Amino acid sequence: MTTTLEELFEALVGEFGGRRVAPGNPGRPVRGFALDEEVEGWLGPDEAAVTARAEIDAPFLEAVAHEGSPAVVWRTKGEFSEEALRRAGELGLGLLALPPDVPLRGILASFESDDAKGGLLRYSHGAARVLLESPAGESSLLGLADRVASLLERPVVVEDPVGRLLAGGDPSTKKGEGGRGGSEALLFALETHGLRASRGSGVEETRRERRDRYARLPDGFLSVPVERWRAADAEFFWTPIGAPAPAGYLWMDLTDRPLGPQDVVVLYWAARALEAELGKERVRLETELGVRGDFVDDVVSGHHGSVELLLQRARYLGADLSRGALSVIVDIDDFAGYLGRRRLKESAIQELKRRLADAVRLQTRELFSNFLLGPRSDNVILLIGPSENNAQEDLPQRALDLAARVQRYAKGLLPDLTVSVGVGRFKGDPAAISEAYSEAEVALEIGHRIHGPSSVSTFERTGTYKLLFRVLQEEPEELETFYTETLEPVVRYDSRYGTELVHTLTTYLANDTSTAKTASDLFAHRHTIRYRLDRVKELTRLDVDKSEDRERLTLGIKAMQLLGHAPEKPSSFADR
Repeated sequence: MTTTLEELFEALVGEFGGRRVAPGNPGRPVRGFALDEEVEGWLGPDEAAVTARAEIDAPFLEAVAHEGSPAVVWRTKGEFSEEALRRAGELGLGLLALPPDVPLRGILASFESDDAKGGLLRYSHGAARVLLESPAGESSLLGLADRVASLLERPVVVEDPVGRLLAGGDPSTKKGEGGRGGSEALLFALETHGLRASRGSGVEETRRERRDRYARLPDGFLSVPVERWRAADAEFFWTPIGAPAPAGYLWMDLTDRPLGPQDVVVLYWAARALEAELGKERVRLETELGVRGDFVDDVVSGHHGSVELLLQRARYLGADLSRGALSVIVDIDDFAGYLGRRRLKESAIQELKRRLADAVRLQTRELFSNFLLGPRSDNVILLIGPSENNAQEDLPQRALDLAARVQRYAKGLLPDLTVSVGVGRFKGDPAAISEAYSEAEVALEIGHRIHGPSSVSTFERTGTYKLLFRVLQEEPEELETFYTETLEPVVRYDSRYGTELVHTLTTYLANDTSTAKTASDLFAHRHTIRYRLDRVKELTRLDVDKSEDRERLTLGIKAMQLLGHAPEKPSSFADR
């Protein structure tokens, strides 16, 4: 809703006893008020500035005029200085003084006449009908985004709670235009800059601002929060959909003009309509994930029935496993410990799991077209098959690429948690897919034990670790005995005297028994390295210069790591 500066000043003078000090441009349009804040961008074009500053000086007036404001409304008992009056006249700004006890709500209410307010109420009812009553039974998110865009007369993009850009909408007047434009341009910009409202921590605080926008109806005010982000000299605006935990976010292009009261009304109803539609999307997704999860459970447990039934169920869920698959497990590190520290309610725990599953699904979609995903209590299982875009021989490396992407994404999505990833070998026989899962599980467990949190391990690269791990699973006492006979005396000695014999031995073996390289890595003299290796020989009766003893020491280190008996800060040891 727009009025003129003359009409606005008359309303403020008549209702609150204001004093018109400088007329400005009486016919200048005014779209609304902006309250003086200590943030950049608080004032938009054609908005009158409302301030309670101790004084009005020339720099403030110049800044207000530069932003396109037609006037300054000063809540004060004081008087404008001669310098302020002179500068306002030069800038063409209107000046009006109001008593400081005039309520802000009253100032905002004076912007519109009673007839205008009634018109805005009628507009609100019409906007609600357009957005909440789907035409001809239409209920798609894409259709709703288009209706929101048409009412706002600007492009929009809808983001879900985990950062997926689900739909873009354009005003009906923009349909059919050639080239990239409207919502496509907005979506492209969001992707280019990596902006997601669901991951606000990725935007520097100095580059983000938030303001509530208001519209007054006869029975009260409507308000919507709007955030402005800046990236690479471009501005992006969004508002949350639903509260207190947003069901999603609506991005808007506000390049041409700022939000007016009618736009606030549209956003108010758009948030409610989009929240309902995103809720349907959530139910649909959870149902789909549940069905997929049941299928994945059956596959990894080997309870899938015949191979033909397995393939039929997979095809029904949109995946082709006839040429086999590779398995990937994404696991939350120490999930029980995290829950113990945070003491989350059950609803928050379930939401966290859903967010992880959605994040893994989103990243997998970027790399693979032929996959099935099944969420579990604290991990997510993936079965990935070959496709036109991903040949069988490329799957292992692509799975590692996926692991890196998931870890980066999860760090931004769940900053207090880390995830580890285990990758099994590709199995060309569909009947052996459960073995692919078992291998991914072994790789994940070995990665946890050897590398700790945020590990990425593949079954192919676990070397002799997987053989020792099998011994640990089947006969743990045998592995304990082997550890006791090899490295246990050295670990005990390090723990007692604070030495670094285990670290030195690990580095020496990892460097293919090169004393010079080990001395360089540990910043020690070669004689010191030799002395430490001799102490290892005295403690274990195993000589690193003998191939058989060296192999026993190598296996002893791996047994130590798998059993969790390594020193408090264990050294990393890679399989040779």
